[in-house]
Amino acid sequence: MGFDKASVNMDGQTLLSRMVGVMKEHGMRICVVLGPNSDECDIDPDSVIFVRNKKPDLGRTGSIQIGLEALGWPEKVILAPIDRPGFSSKTLIILMKADSSSCPEKDGRGGHPVMLDWRGIAAIKEAEPSSSLKDLIKFSRFEVEDPHIHINVDTPEDVIFLKKAWDEIYASWKVNS
Repeated sequence: MGFDKASVNMDGQTLLSRMVGVMKEHGMRICVVLGPNSDECDIDPDSVIFVRNKKPDLGRTGSIQIGLEALGWPEKVILAPIDRPGFSSKTLIILMKADSSSCPEKDGRGGHPVMLDWRGIAAIKEAEPSSSLKDLIKFSRFEVEDPHIHINVDTPEDVIFLKKAWDEIYASWKVNS
């Protein structure tokens, strides 16, 4: 995209800072996997585990493996890609309560974030870094109302759309929404 997605300015804070904030509000322990040239933005380094993927070209699963290892291979984890911020607090709560690997769905399409159970985490641990998550894990899907669940911030036009939708997305992140 030409710049770091995590650094996109959302009302005076980076997108990364905003996403870390919503995860903290839900009581999550947070690990951020940075690319080789990314920085920690405006995040308190004592509140987040930062790890660096020096070889992101090997694949997304490799980044997930690095994060899971930094977390000590937990039994359950929520993966929230920085470029997929269109979820709501309600969706996070459903994921946190799920018993098996799960993902939100709207209009027949899966979305993010996703929750991995211990079986999914074990599959990722043994996988090649280039493996597709869809090939490794069968997700239980649940329908959501999140109007922006399919936002994918990959282009400058996507950033413009995200900024237009931001007030609605950010309001949906309130823990009691």
